Amino acid sequence: MLVTMAWWWCPFGTCTVDDTEVFHGDVLFVTNRELVDAPGPGDTFNGRRGQLRYGRCRVRFQPIPMADGLADQVDFFVPTEIRNVDAVEIFDRDVFSNALDGGNGSEPLPVVLFVHGYSYGFARTCRMGAELQRVLADQARVVMFSWPSDGNPANYVPDQVDVEWSVPQLAGLIGEIEARVGSSRLRLLAHSLGTRGMLFALDTLALDGRDSTVAEHLVLLAPDYDSATFARQIHRFSPLVDRITLYASDNDRPLSVSQMLHVQPRLGQAGEHLTVLPGIETIDVSPLGRYHPSGHEYFFYHPVVADDLTESLVRRTRPGARKHIEERSHEGRPYWALIPPGSESDGTAD
Repeated sequence: MLVTMAWWWCPFGTCTVDDTEVFHGDVLFVTNRELVDAPGPGDTFNGRRGQLRYGRCRVRFQPIPMADGLADQVDFFVPTEIRNVDAVEIFDRDVFSNALDGGNGSEPLPVVLFVHGYSYGFARTCRMGAELQRVLADQARVVMFSWPSDGNPANYVPDQVDVEWSVPQLAGLIGEIEARVGSSRLRLLAHSLGTRGMLFALDTLALDGRDSTVAEHLVLLAPDYDSATFARQIHRFSPLVDRITLYASDNDRPLSVSQMLHVQPRLGQAGEHLTVLPGIETIDVSPLGRYHPSGHEYFFYHPVVADDLTESLVRRTRPGARKHIEERSHEGRPYWALIPPGSESDGTAD
């Protein structure tokens, strides 16, 4: 099944439309959303529960005239492109499995399984996934797990229920991909409320008796998860991954709201709530500022965080060897802070 925009199309890569150079890219997805008869590809799946399906999104990135020059002059996010979902292809499990093996003709690529956060419609998932695939280029294969979020900021509780409902299918998908590509090629990446689904899925695998590694790296981005619960549970799922990295920020407005709702600190908060545990690489992005109004999707908007994530996730570079990062300490335990380009270490320690 292929859903496309009828008025415009060009092959994969870069082409010219109306005298403007346009880039477009693909990203694989697995979703348990409901499939609907939609007027456009971005609406192929809605926010209700459905059966598990596999496919690929194609996203168009069209530059906004004059925006690049402005973005270079300010220290906050300015959009420089319009991103639209131009095609959605749905295929069977075998085609998906074969797509995981696609590479650059040399050695097999790492596979990054990404679980999005709260208030993400299907189109938004495709846009974020395609951008992540573009950033990683031919260094990794991205797979988006798109659970049935309503895409409505007012529906936090329904989203929380739906991500928990998705846990068995996510756990099964982790096992399916690991069986296909091997644990050394699999990276697990989760953002915000999606970390609840990812951690519950790993916990499910552990409780089901899995005691060997399923992935090389687990990365938690701005996790909306109870900090104390994470510290108590980590011993159960940490044997399933070789590395765990936590990105946190003191500028994260949605997590501050979540803390008020839950009356407990969230794992993705920094400052007085920063979580630093043995065996975990904690990365504090607070010194970079908010940059984007919400301060919640810094891995998507801030270039320093995006570069650091690429170095860690794909190139497997340890924090001490990465750019724009310095070692600090919290209650006698080491962690790392991302700092603006050109900043010098002041040796700050909590």
